[in-house]
Amino acid sequence: MSDERKHESEAKCGRRFDETYKRHAVELTLRGERTAVAVARELGVSAWSLRQWRKRYAPGPGGGAAVADLTPEQKDEEIRRLRAELVHMQERELILKKSLGILSETPGSGMPRSPR
Repeated sequence: MSDERKHESEAKCGRRFDETYKRHAVELTLRGERTAVAVARELGVSAWSLRQWRKRYAPGPGGGAAVADLTPEQKDEEIRRLRAELVHMQERELILKKSLGILSETPGSGMPRSPR
């Protein structure tokens, strides 16, 4: 389908999706929990649109989307998104380490003993 026809079909239904939404939809398909068709149905988009988004945003064999096709603004946005994701993952790792430490501690002598 040409870009012109694609834009016409989007205009007919009055729905446009931003890049963040499209990337999230693609991420849902990559998790493997549901098929792409099921994800498309849940999100209320066509399976064709989701396939097109996967072609554009899914990681390629090199491990990332086609960076050469992105504008400088899109690259900057991707860097911001990845940095935010890195901070989130580092916080998550810290929480998990603390949780593991708490769960693996043996009770100290100050803990009340259970009656026998």
